[in-house]
Amino acid sequence: MRNLLCTVMCLTVFGVAPAAKAAPGDVALGLKAGTLGVGLELTMEAMKNVNVRFGGNYFKISTEVEVEGNDYDLDLKLNSYTALADWFVTDGSFRVTAGAFINENGLNGAALPSNTYEIGDTIYTSDQVGALTADVKFATLAPYLGIGWGNPLADDSDLTFMADLGIVFAGKPKLDIMSTGGTLSNDPTLEANIAQAEQDFRDTDEISLLRFYPVISIGLNYRF
Repeated sequence: MRNLLCTVMCLTVFGVAPAAKAAPGDVALGLKAGTLGVGLELTMEAMKNVNVRFGGNYFKISTEVEVEGNDYDLDLKLNSYTALADWFVTDGSFRVTAGAFINENGLNGAALPSNTYEIGDTIYTSDQVGALTADVKFATLAPYLGIGWGNPLADDSDLTFMADLGIVFAGKPKLDIMSTGGTLSNDPTLEANIAQAEQDFRDTDEISLLRFYPVISIGLNYRF
């Protein structure tokens, strides 16, 4: 965060090349891609030097991931909705952006077939746990802070390139593990071990880093 703020301050002081101002009432529609997936975005002017953007992003891919000692076939889903405000600190295309995300990013799927599973330092057979599933979710509402370049409402061109660099403050992800159809699926000891595995997941340093989800995106906008 310190590096981000320093970058904002430096660019604000030195400025960027001037660009034409937006015409009131203009709107622009953009297609973008980046670490949030592929998205669509609508831009409107709120006031002088301030635009507002509303968009949605989506991407999905299946991957094998080790979660607390067991291998899972998980679907990685990037699904978010954004409400952002861009402040053009000079008459150029550089901007500071703040706003909020409805964050539905996550992972979910089932453990790969195995004779045994390790849960909370205890080894269980496949018959004992039955079907083992995992679901990783973030907080639904998350603030965003970033910087970017490009004003899709500038009157010098109807087609505008945009770039964004920022951070979503997503909070620690939560892991839910579920055992169903096994001989011990409702056993209090197994449930306690599952709860311990879920807590261990949240306490790992690698997972803590996911609280700050990086946003890097580029896009092309057309002004109407």
